[in-house]
Amino acid sequence: MNPQETPPPVQMMQMITGFWTSCCIYNAAKLNIADVIGTNALTADQLAEATHSHAPSLYRVLRALGSVGIFSENEIGEFSNTPLSNTLKSEVPGSMKAMAMAQLGDHYDGWGNLMYSIKTGNTAFDKVEGMSIWKYYETHPEEGINFMKAMTGVTGAVIMNVLPAYDFTSFKKIVDVGGGNGALLMAVLNTAPQAEGIVFDEEYLKDETKKSIAAKGLSKRCTVESGSFFDFVPKDADAYLMKMVLHDWTDEQCIQILKNCQHAAKSDSKIIVIEAVIPEGNVPHPGKFMDINMMAMTGGKERTAKEFTSLFTQAGLKLSKIIPTHSPMFNILEVTKN
Repeated sequence: MNPQETPPPVQMMQMITGFWTSCCIYNAAKLNIADVIGTNALTADQLAEATHSHAPSLYRVLRALGSVGIFSENEIGEFSNTPLSNTLKSEVPGSMKAMAMAQLGDHYDGWGNLMYSIKTGNTAFDKVEGMSIWKYYETHPEEGINFMKAMTGVTGAVIMNVLPAYDFTSFKKIVDVGGGNGALLMAVLNTAPQAEGIVFDEEYLKDETKKSIAAKGLSKRCTVESGSFFDFVPKDADAYLMKMVLHDWTDEQCIQILKNCQHAAKSDSKIIVIEAVIPEGNVPHPGKFMDINMMAMTGGKERTAKEFTSLFTQAGLKLSKIIPTHSPMFNILEVTKN
């Protein structure tokens, strides 16, 4: 055996205890540590005072995170931000703070009850909370807004990968189906100055979305409509944009969403689906673990190219091409009417 090779038991131990790091990240995010540090260097005592924490315990967490590049401790015991801990700041491009708080907060018990999904085929989160995650966010508005912020962080990565790979300039009217706070659509509109857009999502997101659009100065070109994409989507757009929507739902639910897009679309409209496309076999792919997240949390799934093709066909649509981006999690599936 290569002496540099990590023995399998050690590798397995690292995998098993990976959640230790995740839990430390969650607590640092919850305490706003990266925001409190800012561009400074602060001791654990100073950070504990600012966050109403126990200084020796907080120090131990920060020391552990520093060992993996999240925060950095200097020789006099002061902690400063690193490129990794900067992603735990609020309101910065690519922020992962809200994602950490959602995954290790709202989502944690769903994953903890994964065995229920494995045994029954049903959704663990629904079992734990007695409701779907979407109903949970509707009835827990603070958590719902945080999740929308988490998705905005993901959207930042989508924007960096998708906009250079796809030309939106031929479209005059674009509907973002399940578009959250409109971050992706607003970025698209900035690349397609001739286009107008509609963000279509649930009623409880409407006010926050309008605020986001106004803050970007796009209120004259981008409007908000609310409703359920299981019932309808706005009609007669040139393009229907769906970012990581289909992976949240079962095949039957996806077909209903796609049928509604098919009914609303014009004969030459494009339906632009942004999703991971899972490779066959043992090829490593982050979507294979995101798929387990969908199983535990929403009842949805990640899909292969064959599975997507089947969905589109059953909805009266045709997959015309798959465009890869620099991220394996964001493929562009261009879909048209048959």
